[in-house]
Amino acid sequence: MSTPISTGPAGSRSAPTLAPPEADAALREPPGEPVDPGAFSSNTLFGQPGIYPQGPEMVPASGPPLDVEASREVLRRSVGPGHVARALDRFESSELCERVPDPQVRAALVLLGDGPAAPVLDAFLDDATPVLRLGVGRTVGEGRVIGTEIDDPDPARRVLDERYAAEHPGVIAPSLAHAICHHDEMASNAEEATLHGVLAATHTWLLAGDPHLGGLRTELARRQASLTISLLNARSPGSSAASIRCPDGPGTIPGGNPALQGPDLWGIPFTSRPAEDCDLFVPHPVRESLARLAASTAPQVPDRYGEHLGEWLSAHMGQGAWFGPVVRLTAGRALGLLPNADPGA
Repeated sequence: MSTPISTGPAGSRSAPTLAPPEADAALREPPGEPVDPGAFSSNTLFGQPGIYPQGPEMVPASGPPLDVEASREVLRRSVGPGHVARALDRFESSELCERVPDPQVRAALVLLGDGPAAPVLDAFLDDATPVLRLGVGRTVGEGRVIGTEIDDPDPARRVLDERYAAEHPGVIAPSLAHAICHHDEMASNAEEATLHGVLAATHTWLLAGDPHLGGLRTELARRQASLTISLLNARSPGSSAASIRCPDGPGTIPGGNPALQGPDLWGIPFTSRPAEDCDLFVPHPVRESLARLAASTAPQVPDRYGEHLGEWLSAHMGQGAWFGPVVRLTAGRALGLLPNADPGA
């Protein structure tokens, strides 16, 4: 059974019943087929095929969005014990309520606060990101989880697509980590791969703290899990360290759709836009988030999206306090990726 991550003396989560060397040894084993392919994408959705076509059809969560009290309860359950009071204070802040009026989206945003994407939340709270307001509506671009609203194309506002208005905040939060610092129409594939990696690392962190998220089988939960498996399984033979860029990885979706098999997120064609048309700086919150996924001794994160950043990810990602072996193993078990795994326990 998976062991939830608890908050240690320094405020970061650690698993008291699983030593890091044990987790490291387990992660050195080659990736295997998941216990339940139904935890991941299956049918073609918005023109994109699923990674495990043998799974059941994906269906969005039904019912009304979470109200204020239900959103508070999510925070009480999902946030590390030493951070609950701060999370609730942020959730109830009058300024944040004005900028993010929907409680479910606001709870998802606050969930970023003690994980790898905390610098993104901090920058949002300081009005230091391109996105300043969040809501719910119909997004521009089919299949977008978070995007510009069709009926209100304010460049400083993004909305959760109404298709996902009833989804759990824990599976909305990773997409916020991706969207808040995204260059939108100017993004290169390096930027897309990097931000999808931050998304998957955020989902990994949330799964480690609240493994029952791994048992969700809603459409958005399965879409997020499909990115997370592609990050957690992107590791070199004999290595325990997972990375956004791992060119010698054996394949991220064992037993999955052969047409979508690849070594890492970096090689997924998220966009066809030429890199030379997208010479963009990596925003400071994104660099800080990436630094949390590496050891404290790693050199500074490169300041531009491109091959130099990819090389940094290959060399240094996977040892940070927010993405170390215990966190990754606990999340992997929650998704049923490891032997004797108990998905969603």
